[in-house]
Amino acid sequence: MAEANSIQMAKVLASPPVKLQPNERNGRSRIMFAQIVWISGQIGDTVYLGRIPAGARITGCWLNTAAGTASSTLAIGLRKASDKTVIDATGLAAATSIASAQKTDTISTGTLTKNGLSYVTQQEVDVYGTLAGAVTPVSPGQAIAVTVDYVSD
Repeated sequence: MAEANSIQMAKVLASPPVKLQPNERNGRSRIMFAQIVWISGQIGDTVYLGRIPAGARITGCWLNTAAGTASSTLAIGLRKASDKTVIDATGLAAATSIASAQKTDTISTGTLTKNGLSYVTQQEVDVYGTLAGAVTPVSPGQAIAVTVDYVSD
């Protein structure tokens, strides 16, 4: 049977070998965690969730929500930390339902991370969410937690 090499092993086996980056081998697994109780968030409102350093490989994104309003969705995107220029508004999660209490793995829906893609941050980035579909509840609000897994240094 034939054997294929991963992109990383092809680098190691190259002549001369190419050194792997920390986000490819022996890097540290880290998380960015954010939690909010969003009270009466309006369609198009954004929430700044956290920051990820340059050179990090994003490996996962989880959205954990309390029950909200029917039709409410949340997209999770990335923007440059330096000047807030949007890299991709749905980079880590396309419009994901936040109507019911659930935990959702969103990494496969993000435009930067779906279909087997991985994303390495080229600069320090902000993770942010954008509300769509319907407003969040007025009282007591909607609890939302976002966890982004990444590998760096």
